[in-house]
Amino acid sequence: MLKRDSLTAQMQQLSHTLAKVKRLIEERQETQALSTLQEVFGAYFGTNITDLLETPANVFIQRFKKEDLKPEALGLLADFLDALADASDDASDRRAIWEKVVLIYDTLEQEHKVVSFAHIARRSAILAQLDSQS
Repeated sequence: MLKRDSLTAQMQQLSHTLAKVKRLIEERQETQALSTLQEVFGAYFGTNITDLLETPANVFIQRFKKEDLKPEALGLLADFLDALADASDDASDRRAIWEKVVLIYDTLEQEHKVVSFAHIARRSAILAQLDSQS
């Protein structure tokens, strides 16, 4: 029970941080948003923005499958990556990030049997953006 409570508290803290990042992006404070994202990726997911951008999508998803992240953590990782894409000015970086977000959604549905209407809607929007960039 204590482990589950700790996980819940950690997910709540990450959710608050995600809301902060989204607010910073809305307020056009991308530098501060990127700094916060870098901290989160390092502290909670053991990676950094550069590695996320440079790692091929198939290698990326295998890494997080091996780490056996809980579905809640995977969902938040997708949300943080999506925020990173929103903060990025580079179209190729956004494309690489969004491909990883879609892979996480696929993993959540196929391996963890977690289906979210928010993820379904976001996947549709991302795929539309990816198709329009092609």
